[in-house]
Amino acid sequence: MSQDSDNRSDSPGSSLPDDLAERLSDLSESELRAVISHAESLLPRPPTVTDLLEARPGEEILDVEERDGYAKVVKRQPCAQGCEECPHGPYLYHVRVENHPEDGAGPSLHWEFVGLVK
Repeated sequence: MSQDSDNRSDSPGSSLPDDLAERLSDLSESELRAVISHAESLLPRPPTVTDLLEARPGEEILDVEERDGYAKVVKRQPCAQGCEECPHGPYLYHVRVENHPEDGAGPSLHWEFVGLVK
C-alpha cells in the first residue's frame, strides 16, 4: 500500500488519515451511522428560504412554510405610492434559494407568484 506525505489512506476516493480509516473499519453498522450523523452535523448547511427572507419596506410576511426544495410564502405588499388600498394581498409565492457561484454573489431568492390567498 502506498502512502502520500500526509499519511492518507490509499483507498479510492479516500482522503482520511490511515489511523482514522482503520478505526472506522472496526465499527459496527450502528456506530458507523452515528459517525455519519455526527459528521453531517459538523458540515455547514446551505441557507434556507427562511434564513434569507427579509420583508421589503411596506411588505408584511404573514406565513412561511418550508417544503422540500422551496418554501410557501404568504405576504401582503404595497404597489404604487398613494394607493389607498395598499397593502395588497395576501399573495402566495413559491420561493426557492438560487446559488450563483459563478459571479460570487452568493445565494439569492427566486420568487414564483402562485396567486391570491382567499
